[in-house]
Formats: sequence, structure tokens, C-alpha cells
Amino acid sequence: MQRVLELKAELAQFERQTMRSVTPEQKQKILQLGRDFPRLWKAPTTPARDRKRIIRLLIRDITVVKDPQKPKLLHLQIHWQGGATETIRARQRPNYPEAIRYPTSFVAKIRALTEQYDDQQIAAQLSSEGLTSSTGKSFTASMIRWIRYKHRISRQSTPDDGTFNVSQVRARYGVSLWVVHYWIERGIVAATQRKSNAPYTIRIDDAADRRLRNWVANSRHLHPASPTQAV
Repeated sequence: MQRVLELKAELAQFERQTMRSVTPEQKQKILQLGRDFPRLWKAPTTPARDRKRIIRLLIRDITVVKDPQKPKLLHLQIHWQGGATETIRARQRPNYPEAIRYPTSFVAKIRALTEQYDDQQIAAQLSSEGLTSSTGKSFTASMIRWIRYKHRISRQSTPDDGTFNVSQVRARYGVSLWVVHYWIERGIVAATQRKSNAPYTIRIDDAADRRLRNWVANSRHLHPASPTQAV
């Protein structure tokens, strides 16, 4: 019985210590700490280990759920120490290839400009609009050539007499020099020379144009010309 009485006394003392009411002064200090929290969190003098301790004091656990429709979108279910639950959305940082990929609207812009201007003029036009590359650099003619090569944007302009040289055919269909000569040797395109070793004059009508475009689009063996070789 004596031990029971001692335990009851210890329990009463414990409850008095832990369940005591907060004084107005203590409440004010707690509120002040809450207002100072952002400054404390961002302070350069607050080490990472203290930030981790603060998080453990505030948050019990976080459940991360991926969005089935949008893999890069995450749903963070936060369970606070006080019992409250909150869900926020966060987007994963894109990897490097995704970060430097040009949006579809920009590629369409390049495609439209290619119908009127050469690569140097396109670069100048984009710079005049204050636009920069996906890596933050000013556009150059070689960058525009690379974008056209990457997205198979060929020049659509046709010479007045309806003929092309080898370089123009390469640019038009985005293929290598070897492929153009293969077409010539096999009679796939009509080509003539004024004399031996002279440049080829290639004539491509609408039917041949459609046939060549389908060939390039569907072939598993054709590889577009390197942008460093394109003329």
C-alpha cells in the first residue's frame, strides 16, 4: 500500500509538471519563435543538422506518391506532429536533356522562319527578339543549323528553274552526301553533268519529291547529314 501511495504521488507531481498551463509571457515567446522561424531556417549560421532536427520536431512523416498521368508530378502527403495532414504537389526537376530541349512552339517558329530566311538571318531575328538558346547563349547560325538537323527542318525553297545541286538536295531532305550520290548512281533522281567532274544538276518534280520524303521518313538505314557537314 505504501508503494501504491508513492506511485500516485509521483504521478501527481509528473502531471503538475507536464500539464501546467502556459503563461501569457510564454505564449508570446512561442508565437515570436513561429514568426522568427523563416529567418532562423534561412540563416547561414543554421547548420544542416539543426534544420533536420527542426523538421523532425514539426513533421512525423511524408508519403510520396507519383501521379500516374504525369510521372514528373509528385503528391507529398505530409503528416504533422500535431496530427494534421496536408497534401502538396511538387514537380521533379527535369534531367539535363529535358532541360535543354526546345519546346514544340519554338521548333515550329524555326520551321516557319526557315521558309523565308537563312540560318544567319534567323539567328539575328531571334537575338533581336531577346531570345536565347536553351543554355542561355546568343543564337548563332551553327545553332540554327543544329536545330534544323535535329528536327529535320529542311529548306523548302526551290530554284527558279526547278533544279537543285547536291548541297541543296542534302539540305532539302536532311541526308548525307553519300545518300545523294547513291540516289544519282541508282537513277532515283534525275541528274546531269555538263562535263565530267562538273557539279550535278538535279531535277526533282512533285512526284519524286513525295517519293524521296517518304523514303527518308520510313528508312531505317538513312541517317541525316551531320550539322557540321550541312551547307
